[in-house]
Amino acid sequence: MNRRPLPQIVLGVVIVVVGVVGLLRAMGLVDLSLDDLFSTWWPLAIILVGLAALVAAPRAWIGPTLIVTVGLLFQLDNLDLLDVAVGELLWPLVIIFVGLSLLTNLGTRGTDDRTINSAVIWWGSARRTTSQQFEGGSLSAIMGGIEVDLRQAGLADGAEISVFTFWGGVEIKVPPTWRVQVSGLPVLGGWENKTVPPADPEAPVLTVHVTAIMGGVEIKAGD
Repeated sequence: MNRRPLPQIVLGVVIVVVGVVGLLRAMGLVDLSLDDLFSTWWPLAIILVGLAALVAAPRAWIGPTLIVTVGLLFQLDNLDLLDVAVGELLWPLVIIFVGLSLLTNLGTRGTDDRTINSAVIWWGSARRTTSQQFEGGSLSAIMGGIEVDLRQAGLADGAEISVFTFWGGVEIKVPPTWRVQVSGLPVLGGWENKTVPPADPEAPVLTVHVTAIMGGVEIKAGD
């Protein structure tokens, strides 16, 4: 039986609670202003999404960390705990993210890499490997795109890829002999696993953990 991932369950519970509080207020059973509550604490939703993304795809930590940081800044500003305007801090955060993405992409970029790590913002990246012991990696796309070609690669045991996308897209191409298992957290986004499970019960397994926030991930076999 398929089970919902924990981050999705937590977000669902929070949304239901907000709806129940609103219903009780409309019925006159509670005296609570949702407008005041929302205007003060709405950044907690951003923080929660970022934390859920970290749980769903921990290896793709750069994007979720940025989201959590932005949410914390807005929350501190709402509580009058910041002496600096949030807008003045956002650009430095973006610059830091760009620097982290460059550091993440450092190292070999040959066609025999065992891992593929890529983080992009406002641009695209195309990676390919033919390693016969591919171990996985992390992919973060914020308002950009990443293409990964694994069609000539082989899998190591326990291979995993963590994917985070925010207003972006990620495409992963795999051999038709692989079994691909996908799970994660969709927030106004999602993923599509176009692969067909092979008949071989001993087929190599690639596990993909996805967080898709207003973005998409596509995994397909062959061309």
